[in-house]
Amino acid sequence: MHHNAASGTDDSAPDVVVVLNADDPSGREIVRILVRNGHRVVVCGRHATDLTRMLHGYGADQVMAIAADASDPRQLRELCRRATDRFGTVTTILDAAGSQMPRLRLAS
Repeated sequence: MHHNAASGTDDSAPDVVVVLNADDPSGREIVRILVRNGHRVVVCGRHATDLTRMLHGYGADQVMAIAADASDPRQLRELCRRATDRFGTVTTILDAAGSQMPRLRLAS
């Protein structure tokens, strides 16, 4: 949730954060912190099995898992589309591995 400086009000909808490479220890910790702070989180990694394990302990209204290769712009766009369909507009994309991702226009 964040403060809207233009209107001077707090937006009531939680932020939607996509965490790429979420299926490693640092990614799991990032997800835990984001959920604890009230964000909706979409976890992405290349292996569905690892991502499915990450969902344990979280509600479907908190976390969604999508297996994808985020270095592929088409898969990243599809990931963001699915995240938006489920939780609303994606506000942040984090790469838990810290690598650089290709630039991508999210809105068309």
